[in-house]
Amino acid sequence: MRSFLSIPLLILFTNLIGQDAAYTSFADNRILFNPSLVGVSGAQSWKIRGKSQWFNDGGSGYKTLGLIFEETMPCSIIDLGAKFNLNEEGSGLFRTWEAGIVSAMFIPLPPSQKHDHNLRAGADFSWGINTIDYNKLIFSDQLDPKYGNILQGSFIHPNTGNSNWFFNPGVGFSLRSLWNKKSKQAVMTNAGMAMYRFYSLNGGKINQSVSILGLDNDNPVRYTGFFEMEFVPKYYGRQFLSMRPSIVYQKQGKIDYAEFGFRAGYTRSAGIGFYYHTSFLNEYGVNRWLSIHGDITIKLKKKRLMVVNFDYSSNISGLRNFSGPQLELGFTYHLAKSSICNALDQQDDVPYNGSYNCPIMDVSPGKRKMYENIWYKE
Repeated sequence: MRSFLSIPLLILFTNLIGQDAAYTSFADNRILFNPSLVGVSGAQSWKIRGKSQWFNDGGSGYKTLGLIFEETMPCSIIDLGAKFNLNEEGSGLFRTWEAGIVSAMFIPLPPSQKHDHNLRAGADFSWGINTIDYNKLIFSDQLDPKYGNILQGSFIHPNTGNSNWFFNPGVGFSLRSLWNKKSKQAVMTNAGMAMYRFYSLNGGKINQSVSILGLDNDNPVRYTGFFEMEFVPKYYGRQFLSMRPSIVYQKQGKIDYAEFGFRAGYTRSAGIGFYYHTSFLNEYGVNRWLSIHGDITIKLKKKRLMVVNFDYSSNISGLRNFSGPQLELGFTYHLAKSSICNALDQQDDVPYNGSYNCPIMDVSPGKRKMYENIWYKE
């Protein structure tokens, strides 16, 4: 396990009891929380994410690896994406594999002189499977009181340690608004809701079985909601300081999760964020933890950006005496183009509207799709 941890890109995850796998940072993993947010950066994006937790007790802990692709399509009202997630608990004992396609449709709303609004609807078509390696488990009837693990166990594992493939669909909606759009002090707001596992292909049942034992266990629907805002309180010539407060809430079964915090950014070069996480409606007890987020943008060459983000979280109540810190590392490679639009012989560069003065948002004049201005030139 130590050799595995030495690979910086494969950093790690935690799977909270009863909840789907998730990451620390909402801002850097948006389409995992709400499919309508795919492609909002205004770039073709390739992402790798990793998270770890609970490795300080001498075991292997929990870990996750995620691969995400997003395709912004300024030539269409559609944006596309794809995702792959691998969660592992213990020394390879229990794994959850998930992969799917994500798409979002932009619904144009009539613009006004002072404000612009984008309504987006998204869908996530994902499939998953749970696996376990029974050869790495030791059952009580295999233990001899004197010689240890030498006996033949009576447990016969079903289905070779694999659950059935299960459908994990998601739908989401979001409304992005740019207020006072002609001003350099324009304000962006973004709010949305989503739900996952609301439909099953298994005999009409909503909750498909994800059990490696073939049990008809409950697989609750997951609900998410978020609200974020970004504004520029101070300019330094063509550079600026931006603030982005946000709230995220999730509920699945009897467990909930809430995040409150903000990110402060300097132009588009770097940012730091502080977040408070809690499970105040959790029937199993309240856990609280704090996290620090950092990101830096590296300009590789024209129309190429690399964003590196890191998150460190530590419990301040609940499991603080058992679990180690949560660590998350991510890399995002942005390209200012759309390969699909180019293949369709359409304009593939994001056609930003030069009339916009706001450095935090730009608009495609053809379809009036609003993008985050990650290409802002100082």
